[in-house]
Amino acid sequence: MTPRPTGHGVSIVVWLWLLLLPGLGAAVASGQPVRIGVERIGAPMAFIDEAGRPAGFSAELIAAMQATGLEVELVQNHWSELLREFEAGRLDVLSNVVARPGRLPLMDYSIGHASVHGVVYRRPGDPPITSTAQFAGKRIGVVPGTVAYFHAMAHDGWGGTLQVYPGWQAMLDATHRDECDLALVLSTLSSRLVNPHQLRTNFVDDIIFQYRMAVRQGDQATLARINDALAEVKHSGTFDRLYAKWIGPIEPHPIAWVDLKPYRYHALATVLLLAALFGWQRHMLRRLSRQAAALKESEERWKFALEGSGDGVWDWDVKSDRVICSRRWKEMLGYADEDIGTNPHEWRDRIHPEDLDAVMAAQRNHLEGRTPNFSAEHRLQCKDGSWKWVLIRGMAVARDDAGAPLRVIGTLTDLTGRKQAEEDRLVLSKLESTGVLAGGIAHDFNNLLTAILLNLDLARTQVEDRAALLQRVEGAQTAALSARGLTQQLITFARGGGGAAKVADIGLILRESLPLALTGSNVRGDLSVAPDLHPARVDADQIGQVIRNLVINAREAMPRGGVITLRAANVILPSSAHAVRLPPGAYLHLSVQDQGEGIAPENLQKIFDPYFSTKQRGQQKGMGLGLTICHSILQRHGGTITVESVLNRGTTFHVYLPASIGSVPANLPAAAEPVPPGPGQRILVMDDDETIREMIGQILRHLGHTVTLTADGQAAVAAHAAALRSAEPFDLVLLDLTVPGGMGGREALQAMRQVEAGIRAVVISGYTDDAVLQDSAKHGFAAALAKPFEAETLRRLIASLAD
Repeated sequence: MTPRPTGHGVSIVVWLWLLLLPGLGAAVASGQPVRIGVERIGAPMAFIDEAGRPAGFSAELIAAMQATGLEVELVQNHWSELLREFEAGRLDVLSNVVARPGRLPLMDYSIGHASVHGVVYRRPGDPPITSTAQFAGKRIGVVPGTVAYFHAMAHDGWGGTLQVYPGWQAMLDATHRDECDLALVLSTLSSRLVNPHQLRTNFVDDIIFQYRMAVRQGDQATLARINDALAEVKHSGTFDRLYAKWIGPIEPHPIAWVDLKPYRYHALATVLLLAALFGWQRHMLRRLSRQAAALKESEERWKFALEGSGDGVWDWDVKSDRVICSRRWKEMLGYADEDIGTNPHEWRDRIHPEDLDAVMAAQRNHLEGRTPNFSAEHRLQCKDGSWKWVLIRGMAVARDDAGAPLRVIGTLTDLTGRKQAEEDRLVLSKLESTGVLAGGIAHDFNNLLTAILLNLDLARTQVEDRAALLQRVEGAQTAALSARGLTQQLITFARGGGGAAKVADIGLILRESLPLALTGSNVRGDLSVAPDLHPARVDADQIGQVIRNLVINAREAMPRGGVITLRAANVILPSSAHAVRLPPGAYLHLSVQDQGEGIAPENLQKIFDPYFSTKQRGQQKGMGLGLTICHSILQRHGGTITVESVLNRGTTFHVYLPASIGSVPANLPAAAEPVPPGPGQRILVMDDDETIREMIGQILRHLGHTVTLTADGQAAVAAHAAALRSAEPFDLVLLDLTVPGGMGGREALQAMRQVEAGIRAVVISGYTDDAVLQDSAKHGFAAALAKPFEAETLRRLIASLAD
């Protein structure tokens, strides 16, 4: 948002009075008034006029929405005050919000209304900057916390270097002093931005910010009312008039010669047509009659075909900038035929913010003649505020002499069923991989249990020999820790994908995935990771599944054993890399090579098709889901997968992922820091397993603590109450999360908090994927301890919680 001015904001709350809104008396109220917050940023967006009344684009837009029947209370203040009121629940809607990932508090967004271009300030002698392609190699000034800052961070500075300044004025001063090449801001719609150095401004053609109205996440009722009112204002043409009045003078759209050029032929065509009609009128009428009949028949066939396919249809007249959408197009999003007008923004404003850039780029490439047609999968916002996956396809069917499009037509396909099928295939692939790994996991666990049992048996016979006894105990401990690591790998594998994409160390993912996929097999893995391997923005679980699927396929291709070679390195793909079919740039190249029999040439083009496989599974064939899922996951990450194979020599799969150069991976393990021992404490331990309970007690007593042991939550609550009555309260309680048939740790802590609000508790559980263990603080615990754990881990935890 725009920067907050100095001084304390004074909240101005006004009812938009009926006398200023003609026809509002007949409007039907729809529930309680909606309190809409408008940031006071100056003309033309929002300001107070000489009469002390709200004025500007935002105030008149909200007034137009009220004229549709929406009861409104307008609150105008500074952004920080409005956000505080919104978070406290005293505001229902924020009026001018640019959606971006990670914005807090969590919000749901309306359809878009005003859109503005990003603006750069530059020194008067520097050349104009109108595209992000010109940002490469430049020093770009930004103010942290602003929309322009987050947009620049999301695009890695477009190849430039981001320089952060504490405020707008400091950034403009730095630009004037040649400390940065350009200053990036949201727009010039705020009249408070002072430019004492007479810096030049340029609109950036490919940075477009879309204003929306925001409600608290989950408030679908208010969102639907806002969307209905906005849609009606747009459909009636009122929005276009307000935009032209307030924003148009600042964001002009000048008429270029390319816009006027098509009309020169119309004038000439009119003269020629009049002359031709004079002599050929009867002939033309007969010809037109035949053409009309043929066209009607063709349109009927086209209509029946489209209705049968279930797709929506759209027709864009570029000259008049009007789009006609079919009834089915609108029904997909839950709208009636009359709810959506002919403005192209009706489509663009409903595109999910995360998809907007990619969709607009695909459309722009086609309109500029670089592709024969365009298509893009993206999400559109429905009337109820939900998002629906769709596939848009389009093609320019008419262009002028200069190649500019005159008419573009296309279809919109509902992808809900296909997306569900992809999720189902992902689950099937996971089950298939789990089945392959199950035998190997059992094999390794049996080996580890054997090592533990034999070490313990030897320890019993070597009680007198302390050195030999210690060796046997350490051997059992090593085997137990290996079993714990194997369990954690299996839990990570079973959890699956679906998480948010984060910058990750791909080398770490490879080192975790390769051993798990080869567990229990007669195949050896050879891993080589470049020391300077770039990180990548990925869903780590999904990329781990891709690697495991490829390794499992390679493992099954070598039933008699062999070596699987896994390599990872950085590559730069040039624009001439046609075989990979990816945009030029920096990528990670991962390769998985086996020594199997190879794939027949006639099958190479089919291996990524759903259900194709050369393997036999009982009486079924064609369940080749693993490679299909790999291909789908990598496409969603902006990468791809290719294959090369030589019969009787082996197969190599090549994986390409976009690199995130300069980013810090989020999955690097944290280094352990030394924790000094704490003083002796009174500790209550609750665990339903007697062996574990007694062992924890012995360890804590050995560390100098006073320990009370209980078997379930009820006994723990009773012991806690007794300690309070005796004026010897516990300093810490350790609670097992789950007690079969009894009170567990979470319920026990709630009961203890009723009599001692400040009691500190640690949750213990073997269910390492449980939500309480994943976020113990959210559930009231000071820390969490996952089983199995070592005595040293327990000691460090107790010491870290000591006063």
